Amino acid sequence: MPPGKDWVYLLLLKYGWLFFIVVQYANGVSWWQKGKPEMAANHALESGYRRLIRSWIVYGNLPWLIMGVGIQFGGVPTVIHYCNLRNGPFVIAFWVSCVVLWVATFYWMFFQGGAEKLIAHPGLLSLPVARPWAVKTLFLLALTGGVIAMFVVLLTDVPFPNLR
Repeated sequence: MPPGKDWVYLLLLKYGWLFFIVVQYANGVSWWQKGKPEMAANHALESGYRRLIRSWIVYGNLPWLIMGVGIQFGGVPTVIHYCNLRNGPFVIAFWVSCVVLWVATFYWMFFQGGAEKLIAHPGLLSLPVARPWAVKTLFLLALTGGVIAMFVVLLTDVPFPNLR
């Protein structure tokens, strides 16, 4: 442990990816609970809830699993080191997986009826307006924020301390 570093700080830096996976699962459980009354009223919705929540958990965790493998086995010291593409192939794979997921979600949302599917399964979204345009607009705002954040993080050359 580097001198003067708190063990909790290092634990979060080394295993922060695991925290994100737990949050993904917690969201899935929460959405399942919110959807239970709807599924009880209309049993035909259950398969849709299962598919949507399972997809969220599986695909949403891919970047975090790549990060975890990179930290545990690939020589990337901490979560913070994923902010610099020069920190190895796992860092590049992490960011590529994020972009691929964004593109896939955009395609699903706009060309595969994703917004309509989310609206048809109450509890997954909490929007005041249950209209496809509102879901798509919210998605575009979130996507824009994610892309801007990615460019800021990747274009800012912040030196990181050696925490190996």
